[in-house]
Amino acid sequence: MNITITLALLAFMWGCVSAVSLPIGAIIGIWLKPSQRVTSSLMAFGGGALLFALTIELFGHSLHRFQEERDVWIILATIIGALFGGLSFEMLNQILCNKGAFLRKASLFKRHVQKSKAQNAKQMIQGLSKIRFLQLLPAEDVVQLIPYVKTRRYTAGETIFKQGEEGRELFFIVHGNIEIIRDVESGSKLIAKLSDGDIFGEIALISDQPRTGTVHAISEVEVYTLQKTDFEYLLQQSTAMQDASRKLVTERLENISGKDESFRQEAYKWQEKAQKNLNLLSLPITNNDLETEVKEHKGSAATAIWLGIALDGIPESFVIGMLAATAVATNQAMSIVFIVGVFLANLPEAMSSAVTMQRQGSNFKKIFWMWMSLCIMTGIGAVFGALVFPTNPQGMIVYGIFGIRGMAAGAMLTMIANTMLPEAFEHGGSTIVGISTLVGFIAALCVKLIG
Repeated sequence: MNITITLALLAFMWGCVSAVSLPIGAIIGIWLKPSQRVTSSLMAFGGGALLFALTIELFGHSLHRFQEERDVWIILATIIGALFGGLSFEMLNQILCNKGAFLRKASLFKRHVQKSKAQNAKQMIQGLSKIRFLQLLPAEDVVQLIPYVKTRRYTAGETIFKQGEEGRELFFIVHGNIEIIRDVESGSKLIAKLSDGDIFGEIALISDQPRTGTVHAISEVEVYTLQKTDFEYLLQQSTAMQDASRKLVTERLENISGKDESFRQEAYKWQEKAQKNLNLLSLPITNNDLETEVKEHKGSAATAIWLGIALDGIPESFVIGMLAATAVATNQAMSIVFIVGVFLANLPEAMSSAVTMQRQGSNFKKIFWMWMSLCIMTGIGAVFGALVFPTNPQGMIVYGIFGIRGMAAGAMLTMIANTMLPEAFEHGGSTIVGISTLVGFIAALCVKLIG
């Protein structure tokens, strides 16, 4: 059989073997739904095995050639390639995560939600800086409101609440205009018109009485709301809020500065101080936050997840092809340790991502064939790596080959540090991650010694 065909088939086979854990992992994840601790242990184990494979097969090979030939350009090509590969992976990973690929791993998912919450909190600080009532409070106290405040919008003419209803929320007007109407024996009476920076609904909350009036939106209105239970909790925690609330009820902010230049300057200073305190605040991520994010991306991120996993596998497949080509050229056995490392790294990744895709509404058939296509693509990538790059390079091509190996190694190392180990730590904790990574590294060492 032609040597080229033999090499292509060998590379394709090993590529598919390393990635067959993707469809297997998807099946295990959907059918058995293993616990997060089990998935985390497997993720750390696979990360440890892959770290060993990278050390020996890629970086170790460059170091061995350098020791033989004393050619410093081999090391420089590897280092430059590794840096370029790591930066390229990070850039592409960020692009895909912005499209929804963060759903492929829980750690990336939570990181995305944390970032979104921080951005929303920053916008909320800007809105809260306009609320005159909150100017009575220290900025650090107001920052404590952020995890509890929700955004709501009303259209012109919409009723926000009616007179006589139970007071369950406090409202801060970010922008827009509302009117408060009170029904009396002689008919309806306009009590007040409020706009940006005003607060309403506080009397029922503080006095524990029904709503004293009906509130209508005059224009489109955006408000921040604070639930009664949260408001009462924060009152207990802050004497400043207690004092401000008493003053609010008795004076209704009549003596607070209007919207003049001095007020805007004070609001700006307050916003800056609040933002500094916000940076010190750890915003909690709840299961509701995660479920909301999943629903928002339902059915829209499957392709991004697929592309994200493909991105993880591209450098692996190229390296497998190169190793297969080297094995054929030197008449040696294929490096099983690298195949095992990739196999073990893919398994828990597919388990975790497949469950997320199912929660998004993807059926089993679609999930399975998406992962199977990645398995086949890894085989094709290995063929590309085996046939495109010469097995016995000469001259300047040698440095190019080592640069490409370094690029693949850098991308893989960045992937391990950026996604695999944080994913394992997220649910397994430091002890499980540390021990599992060590065991994976030692297991790969044993495979190398046996092989």
